[in-house]
Amino acid sequence: MGVLLLFLAAGCATGWGLRERTTFIGLTQRLTRYALWVLLCLMGAKLAQSRELFARDLTLLAWAAGSALLLGLVLTAIFALLRFLGVRGPERPAADSEAVQLPGGGALQSVALNAGCILLGALIALGLPPQAIGALPLGKGVEFLLFLLLFLIGCDLGAELHRLDLRHLALPILLAPFLNIALSLACGLAFAWFRGLPLREGMLLYAGLGWYSLAPVLIAGHGLVLLSAMAFIHNLFRELLAILTAPLAARLSPYLPIYLGGATTMDVMLPFVQRYAGRQYTLASFFSGLVCSLAVAPLVRLLLG
Repeated sequence: MGVLLLFLAAGCATGWGLRERTTFIGLTQRLTRYALWVLLCLMGAKLAQSRELFARDLTLLAWAAGSALLLGLVLTAIFALLRFLGVRGPERPAADSEAVQLPGGGALQSVALNAGCILLGALIALGLPPQAIGALPLGKGVEFLLFLLLFLIGCDLGAELHRLDLRHLALPILLAPFLNIALSLACGLAFAWFRGLPLREGMLLYAGLGWYSLAPVLIAGHGLVLLSAMAFIHNLFRELLAILTAPLAARLSPYLPIYLGGATTMDVMLPFVQRYAGRQYTLASFFSGLVCSLAVAPLVRLLLG
């Protein structure tokens, strides 16, 4: 986490120092776009790497993916209700975010493009021999791209920092991660009741907050192998749904992609929040993801008893 913050801070300092160089700022924005596409392709390839887990029990896959979809629907319904009641939150400056320039068709095109990149990566990986795909250093590639994206995001944020007014975001920044955790656990209780699971297992399923590489390991360490597999799929699909729906979710509320991403909004989801919600929500996204990430391990251990 400290390394991620370091790359973001280094980018901010670089962007602030070169804020008058329009060529540099344009280059960082183009590189960010290309890096996002490559990152999505690598995520698709990682999905192909895990195809044996997905194919092992299709019923398990359906329930785990459905649990992530349930959370997305609940969060979307809450923000839609708030908008209907007139609670819209702060207005975004028209020049701040690409999302302002995306009409309905543009947002759908962005969703299709993101999904196409993931599908392309998966198809390329599926076309390789099993030994070859297993030997690919996809994890290292994703890690490198995350560091690069955080630096580029920092450059863009630093170059525009003098134009941003973040004071009105103070309260939402402080409340967002805690409300996110509470809503996630509440959905876990609802899913457990509907599925006929023990309430503790329902909350454990959602307690990863999108961090699919940590929560399943902690759960498996207590002998809950089946629940661990469900937690992996749930958290992975939560991240994918957050990425794919970000263009549309940001049109409903700039905070919705942050809630959908959970713990991932400090790394993988961060560039998508900046691109579709606006750069003024970058720090809110990073803070929310940081708090959620720090909460995962103690929350899972607490529920495991």
